[in-house]
Amino acid sequence: MGEQIKKTGNEMKERWHQKMPKFFKALMMIFICIGGTVVSIHVAFGLLDITAHEWWTEAEPLVLGISIGGAFSCKFTCDGGFREKVMEKMHRTILDRDIDTIDDE
Repeated sequence: MGEQIKKTGNEMKERWHQKMPKFFKALMMIFICIGGTVVSIHVAFGLLDITAHEWWTEAEPLVLGISIGGAFSCKFTCDGGFREKVMEKMHRTILDRDIDTIDDE
């Protein structure tokens, strides 16, 4: 059990430092902006001593939780080197093809 936890922790640490795809970077920023807006509204209501509507008090934790979860998921979505692997394979194929044509001449 301890090995599995350690392996999961190491994988999370690696994913945290890996490059994110551009789409997920943009999506993470949207989630962060939504979460920041919710927190700002909550702080403003508290400082100004304003009572929020009932629907807002019910929806606020849900919106905040979804935005935090979405940003967390986006952060741990890594490229995994897929693009580099494909480019390397294409490069090798092109080089192999060039070598084959040179041998034929």
